[in-house]
Amino acid sequence: MAMTNAERQRRYRQKLKARASGAAIADQARDAAERAVAALWSFHERPAPSGLIWADIDGCETLEHYRSELERNPGNLLQACRAFLPDFAGLTAEEARAIATLIAIADALRLAPPRAWNLPVAA
Repeated sequence: MAMTNAERQRRYRQKLKARASGAAIADQARDAAERAVAALWSFHERPAPSGLIWADIDGCETLEHYRSELERNPGNLLQACRAFLPDFAGLTAEEARAIATLIAIADALRLAPPRAWNLPVAA
């Protein structure tokens, strides 16, 4: 059943209030992590600078297998993201933003000062 315009507006206002109150912060962090995993997998799908296929190097041939490797140790995801510092070489602008966002969240949780990013410009 389709929602009325009033219902859509009410739901939208509820989402805005949840974001403003901080109630949705965990969901936003999960979304950021999902975007970072997607960015890492997109990079993984491209050949390495040497021309080798990443799956031949690390053995991860599917997103599910790659994700399970990241999940195996809590530091794996951040380690994979931080590997692109300082210049995010090899990433698209969108991928770099997703990874930078996750690193910024991790830095905030460990009370590190904010950093200035040198993100690639979208083409």
